[in-house]
Amino acid sequence: MNVTRFFIALAALLLGIGLIAPTLTISPMAGELTWLVRILSPEELVPSTYSILGVIGKLYQGNDFFLVSLLSLFSVLSPILKLSFFWQASSQSYQQENSDSLFKVIYYVGKFSMAEVFALALIIVVVKSFPGGSSAHLEWGAYIFTCSVACSIIASIRIEKKGQK
Repeated sequence: MNVTRFFIALAALLLGIGLIAPTLTISPMAGELTWLVRILSPEELVPSTYSILGVIGKLYQGNDFFLVSLLSLFSVLSPILKLSFFWQASSQSYQQENSDSLFKVIYYVGKFSMAEVFALALIIVVVKSFPGGSSAHLEWGAYIFTCSVACSIIASIRIEKKGQK
């Protein structure tokens, strides 16, 4: 296996783990009334941990279809599509006459690499803006997901160099 394909395979493996691994822990608070909520309804203040797919599922249950679509597109579908294009472009048997159009597609799809991490950051910013001192903390799955993006960027650079030859 060549080096480019190694990074694509590693990115795919890390993506799969990053989508299902614990990514975000939300610790709800009720501001000045936190003490009262702890007495009357302590289950409301139990921290919840979600994976990326778990966040999408929770948003779906809440009928927030816009955010479901946005996160599904940028955190799940876009990376899978991008890695599929990368795998095809890195193939030794890929026909030279088809490569120009594929490299153009990869160029545009590659622009979404950081959009995946941006979508994750968006979730954290939204949670941190909740009133009452609620907080969001990244878990190890977020770092795995980010490593997947880094591996795909490395693969993209290697493929781009191959396309310029």
